[in-house]
Amino acid sequence: MGAVILAGLAVPGRAQDPDDLRRGVARVSLLNGEVSIQRGDSGDWEAASLNAPLVTNDHLSTGSNARTEVQFDSANLVRIGGNSDVSMTQLESARYQMAVAHGTVTFRVLRSSGIDVEVDTPSVSVRPLKEGAYRITVDDSGETQVTARSGEVEVFTPQGSQWVRSGQTLLARGSATDPEFQMVRASAYDEWDRWNDSRDQFLTRSVSAQYVGPGVYGVEDLDPYGSWVDVPGYGNVWRPLVVADWAPYRQGRWVWEDWYGWTWVSYEPWGWAPYHYGRWFYEPAFGWCWYPGAIGARHYWAPGLVAFFGFGSGGGVGFGFGNVGWVPLAPYEVLHPWWGRGYYGGPGYVNRSIQITNINITNTYRNARLGGGVTAVTDNDFRAGRFHDFVRVSPDQIRQAGIVRGQMPIGPSASNLHFSDRPAAYVPRSAANPKFFTRRQPNPAPSVPFSQQRRAFEQSAGANRGRFGEVSGQGLVSSPQAPVSRTDTSGGQRLAEERSNTLAPRSEAAAPPANRGWNRFGDPAGAPRPQVTQPRSESGNAPPPQGRSQERGFSAPSRSPAVQPAGPAYRERPAGGGGGSAPPRSRESSPPSSGNSRGNSGNGNNGGNHGGNRR
Repeated sequence: MGAVILAGLAVPGRAQDPDDLRRGVARVSLLNGEVSIQRGDSGDWEAASLNAPLVTNDHLSTGSNARTEVQFDSANLVRIGGNSDVSMTQLESARYQMAVAHGTVTFRVLRSSGIDVEVDTPSVSVRPLKEGAYRITVDDSGETQVTARSGEVEVFTPQGSQWVRSGQTLLARGSATDPEFQMVRASAYDEWDRWNDSRDQFLTRSVSAQYVGPGVYGVEDLDPYGSWVDVPGYGNVWRPLVVADWAPYRQGRWVWEDWYGWTWVSYEPWGWAPYHYGRWFYEPAFGWCWYPGAIGARHYWAPGLVAFFGFGSGGGVGFGFGNVGWVPLAPYEVLHPWWGRGYYGGPGYVNRSIQITNINITNTYRNARLGGGVTAVTDNDFRAGRFHDFVRVSPDQIRQAGIVRGQMPIGPSASNLHFSDRPAAYVPRSAANPKFFTRRQPNPAPSVPFSQQRRAFEQSAGANRGRFGEVSGQGLVSSPQAPVSRTDTSGGQRLAEERSNTLAPRSEAAAPPANRGWNRFGDPAGAPRPQVTQPRSESGNAPPPQGRSQERGFSAPSRSPAVQPAGPAYRERPAGGGGGSAPPRSRESSPPSSGNSRGNSGNGNNGGNHGGNRR
């Protein structure tokens, strides 16, 4: 049975689902140039987009002079330079593991988080331990350079490990079974390092972080596109700078993701945190406002925080309606998750049923009472991934809508795998899968290939006609077979951590030990081997165009089975809380006014599968 949660209870009815904890979600937080994502569930190459979710087994490749940034949480991120190839081999709660086949990346630990991070290369495994900046380059021959611009990092091999401290570079060559290394002084800063520094400054100067609770990330992008205001009953909420007829969950698309199902991908540069945490409401004095939830409660990522409904006749098999609509959840409203355990399926348990109920949605969802508060497309457009020709919903249709409780009765098509309307402009040349040395072998959660997911929906389409009040349908059963990917992986959630705006000091002064040439890992100081020259500078690529390219990053992970809505309400399952064009981003934008007070309008909680927050 699903847990029933009272927002006022201090102890949730059910602990967080470990299956969700094993399926983390990262975020593409910056994009410049040609960047493509090979999906782990289908093997298809898709054009990357700002705010695209990344999960275990997804693969990123960049073209010449391209660069991108992937956020895992508010403390950990990786920046990837041009002509690079990176796989997400395991993303889950408290553990992020990735593999760099070639190219240059910088892994940045902005603040202490306690996360176990591992970056694997063909010859060594790198484990960042502390706040710092760690630059890793793998050349075409598989040789690895590990530079600590700040902090310290431990480099592992089968024979032993070696510490690399601030101002040092470790050069590694040879096979993964018996590599040799040399310690040299780090090369001088280049354009790649300076660009990383400028990104660090932007992220750590953000004022929005003080207004959100643990677990919420991606809020740094809110600063240039809106302001924080104090609304009685809610406390500090964020108001976006948008046009008059704007509404949430309209400028973007629903994309299909393994385990999470229908996942909102916003085209707005700030569109990560406000669509995966918290709630939206309309305040006459300010317009649309995003309520992030209570500061003191932990929040978990959700693929979307809306209620789906159907209306009109002529729908396809399995849904029964001609149109699909959604309405943003307001504070205190219950979320009925359509993803995760009980809806997706897996070893040892069966799927829940689908329920569609005939209701007047304006009586249940207050944002549906607003003109333009709901968004809808035809059933065919939804399945085809077309989210721009919106359908007007009449008052009579709203009163007779079929609200979906739980799993959506709409199966995905290949079009629902795209993060944007653009084709993948860059697809790397095919090559043999590289082998990586791993300190800890990835242990991914069971995954279902997309072809199997799609077949399961098609086979059960006849049973899921979606008649009013009907309960029916079978779901998917996860398969232990490895997903379509170049490397093994797994997924999970992000744990939030205390924020600090203090950057780890960058030091170039620390002198490395005397260069004694090439050595074997685990050997005592022995006879020196032939000397090598100073490492050449492998710049991530040419500087990006002025300003930030707004295209589409790591997330706080998935949902909590026993979370509460953003205010007093009952839940059948763990609930939780958490478009229009935005002005061009400017780093010179003055920070919004600050304020730390919050109203005491009730309890709630954001879920990795839910979107409320508890006060």
